[in-house]
Amino acid sequence: MKSARVIYHLARADFLERVRRYSFLVMLGLAALLGYQTAIGNVRLQLGDYRGEFNSAWVGGMMSIIATFFIGWFGFYLVKGSVARDRETGVGQIMATTPMTRPLYTLGKWISNFAVLMLMVVILAIFGIVIQLLSGESTQVNISAYLLPFVFIVMPLMALVAAVAVLFEAIPFLSGGFGNIVYFFGFIMMLPLIMEQDFINTYPAIEPMGLALLKADMTEEVLKVFPDYDNSFMLGGMDTPIIGTFTWTGIEWTPAIIATRFAFIGLAILLTLLAAIFFDRFDPSRAKPKRIKSTASDSAPAPVSTSQALPTPRLTPLNAAANGFSFSRVLVAELKLLLKGQRWWWYIAAAGLIIACFANPSATTREIVLPMAWIWPILIWSAIGNREIHNNVQQLTFSSASPLMRQLPAQWIAGFIVTLIMASGAALRFTIDGDTVGLLALFSAAFFIPSLALASGVWSGTSKLFEILYMVIWYLGPLNKVPGLDFIGSHSNGYPQMFIPFSIVLIAFAVFGRSRQLRN
Repeated sequence: MKSARVIYHLARADFLERVRRYSFLVMLGLAALLGYQTAIGNVRLQLGDYRGEFNSAWVGGMMSIIATFFIGWFGFYLVKGSVARDRETGVGQIMATTPMTRPLYTLGKWISNFAVLMLMVVILAIFGIVIQLLSGESTQVNISAYLLPFVFIVMPLMALVAAVAVLFEAIPFLSGGFGNIVYFFGFIMMLPLIMEQDFINTYPAIEPMGLALLKADMTEEVLKVFPDYDNSFMLGGMDTPIIGTFTWTGIEWTPAIIATRFAFIGLAILLTLLAAIFFDRFDPSRAKPKRIKSTASDSAPAPVSTSQALPTPRLTPLNAAANGFSFSRVLVAELKLLLKGQRWWWYIAAAGLIIACFANPSATTREIVLPMAWIWPILIWSAIGNREIHNNVQQLTFSSASPLMRQLPAQWIAGFIVTLIMASGAALRFTIDGDTVGLLALFSAAFFIPSLALASGVWSGTSKLFEILYMVIWYLGPLNKVPGLDFIGSHSNGYPQMFIPFSIVLIAFAVFGRSRQLRN
């Protein structure tokens, strides 16, 4: 009973702290925007050229898919970071002095993560009822048919995502930006890998997102009305016109399906308890000690005389040369800070990507190699604009002479140099092949990347915002050929007429944000 009270109060306090943050309000706004886009028809579920009638079952199934995909994907980044926040604020060290065990702490964090994610799901669920009423195809709201997909599909997945966030924070090498990248690609790769397995057709309920379960049941209904259905299943599909509708009354929730879906909640609890094993309970002695090169002499120290008189200190004014400012020194310092901590294998991989960009033909470089080269330094770019806050030295940095006109431009230029270095092989290849379109797209992208990193870092104070935004743009644009987002020019001309002005706006936005920080 006492343990339950500890978990409850820990989860409650953490939940209340999160919902008072601006980032949570932003995520709620994005969830509301997603619901609005669905309501006006910009996001929809369709099976080939057909869709279901907008009754409670169809709208509930559609909104549950939207919730599992978008909140399951991006909600992870909202809830991840609570353990790091306890560590940075010193709250964790205070809790470490109490009898609270590691499993109780991780369970409390898991419940808090789960509550935050489900609150966003509730926002989407409310919009779903509005969508059904606005469509006018079926005005009778069947609460059971509408809510059951949220209970049996969305809720277990949110529990799993909440547990994965706790596990990633407990494992040191996954707690930072590397973990964010792993989850991003793991999530988008999990779905096609699972859906292609043969056993999913036999037991669709074991697919975590519930897409296989919904697709199997909806396919059975659409084939009764439209035998020419091509077995496609898409969310979005605005370019494909709807030529027919069918009536879908929902999944028959058998005890076997319910037990399978709720098994994911049990898996989430097991992952949370596994996280307790890796959790250091804010004990710095469990961290791997860093090797420090000793410069002290092995000889015995000379005795210090205490009878000598202390000299009188005399301060001399700085001369003009010592008091001068050198932008090149600041730039070199920012470059060193960006590249600090990278291991030898990182530089070898970077050199290999640069050589590969030059060795391949222009077409291959633009479509494959250059996008790979420009995802490799993402953890370097993500530190631009927020390193001061992350290391808690903003009081020193912001009080220096002209930080807005000296340090901020140096940070951007340092990021721009790193970007150009990673693209140097491609730039040389495009120049030799006379690919002026690819060269212009390359420089516009090199201008855009550090600008996005600078604005994201200044305004968010963390590296997470840039990592999410950049990976989404990189994945949708260069890799999936979404028009307007291919900033590299992998399958287009790169849209320099859009990204160069947008980069200038981002830089101005970063300058405004930093000036606001200096005033405060």
